[in-house]
Amino acid sequence: MMPDPKQGERDYYAQLGAEGMRHSLGKPFSDDCCAQYLAALTAIFSLLPPPPFRVVEFGCGTGWLSLCLAQRGYDVVGVDIAEEAVAAARAAAQSRGLTKMHFVVSDYESFRDEGTFDGALFHDALHHAESELAALRCAYAALRPGGFLLTLEPGSGHDRAATSQDAVNRFGVHEKSLPPSHIIAVARQAGFTRHLVLPHPHQHHRLIYRRAYHRATSAGQLWGLRVLSVMRSLRRLLGRPDPGLVILWK
Repeated sequence: MMPDPKQGERDYYAQLGAEGMRHSLGKPFSDDCCAQYLAALTAIFSLLPPPPFRVVEFGCGTGWLSLCLAQRGYDVVGVDIAEEAVAAARAAAQSRGLTKMHFVVSDYESFRDEGTFDGALFHDALHHAESELAALRCAYAALRPGGFLLTLEPGSGHDRAATSQDAVNRFGVHEKSLPPSHIIAVARQAGFTRHLVLPHPHQHHRLIYRRAYHRATSAGQLWGLRVLSVMRSLRRLLGRPDPGLVILWK
């Protein structure tokens, strides 16, 4: 029998242990990337129409983002391949009294709930796909006509990063580089007709709101840091973001 190429993804949360699960359930606040996650959440809330709006999050893990969306009033479905993650997400939703959401154990490359969602999300999840084309085809099918997909994924070089290599070696998961240009090319094959690429929310956040300000010892140094931040932000805005936030329309 051929080994299951997605077994690492299925077993990931089972292998994390109690401390790893506590960390996952505590996101975004438990993570060193808290500011990055919160910047992404702010961007997502800014881009989504207000509730009522039906959203599916693919690769939701233990569901921190789906839970935030449900608390805002969206009708949310969270999808993940790992049974342990979905069980934890369901318990978290119940503990918060959230009824306009549910979680599904499913491979997002074969998910079937066609034409029922206004919007879909891949947040730091599409790069774990065995086939991003299959995943994007399922996302396309899940959307109503005119619906849209948001993706926030790591860009070039992610697969070569030490943390990515460690995850592959320890857990057997997939780690890919997914710059916007690649996502758009595959999304066109999946049927998406229009796209917009925006800089990753944290790119702008960290260029303006910087810990470096605390190191300044004079008004002149503060002014110089502020000017540098604005110039870098403009360069990011006018350049080609990598990584970036990609919006795709059906």
